[in-house]
Amino acid sequence: MALKHTILAFLSRQPLSGYEVAKEFAEGFGSCFWKASQQQVYAELAKLEQLGNVSYEAIPQSGRLDKKIYSITDLGKKELTEWLTKPSEPTAIREDLGVMGLAGHLVPHQVITREVERRRQLHADMVIQVKMMDEYFAQNLESLELKDLYMHLIIRRAIRYQEDWVGWCDEVLEAIAQKVKKFI
Repeated sequence: MALKHTILAFLSRQPLSGYEVAKEFAEGFGSCFWKASQQQVYAELAKLEQLGNVSYEAIPQSGRLDKKIYSITDLGKKELTEWLTKPSEPTAIREDLGVMGLAGHLVPHQVITREVERRRQLHADMVIQVKMMDEYFAQNLESLELKDLYMHLIIRRAIRYQEDWVGWCDEVLEAIAQKVKKFI
C-alpha cells in the first residue's frame, strides 16, 4: 500500500481539503493505519493532481490562499480499484519496543518497565479514541450503507489492535515484576 492509495481512499468517501486529509492521518481513521506528515500529504496530493487522479476546486478565502477541496477523479477511482483487486500481504512488524526487548537485559529493568507502562497508556488512550470514531457506526449498524459498514469493520480491527497492545503490555509488566520479585 502506498500513501497515494490511502489518500485516494479518503477522497473516495468525500471531497476534502488538504488540511482535512492531513488531519485524518494525525487524528482520525488514518492515525490507526498509516502515518504521514502534513508535508507528505500535500506533496502526494500535488502528485495525484498531476497524474489526474484528483482534481480540486479552489475556494477563495479573504486574506489567505485559496482553499483547495480535493475530489477523486474517474482515473483516481480506476487506480484505487485496481489496487483494491490485488491481494494484500501482511505488513512486517517494525516495532522499536520489540528491538528494545532484544537488548533490554543491558539496562536496569525499570527502564524497560517505564517504557512499557508509557506505551500501555498510549495504547489505552488510543482504544478510547478509536471507540469514539466507531460510536456512530456501532449505534446505527442496521441502517449503514456498505461503505460505512466497511468503515465500522476496519475500525473494529483498529480497536482490537490497540486492545491487544494493552493486553500484551500488561503481560510484559507482570512477567518482569514476577522475575524481579524472585531476585529480591
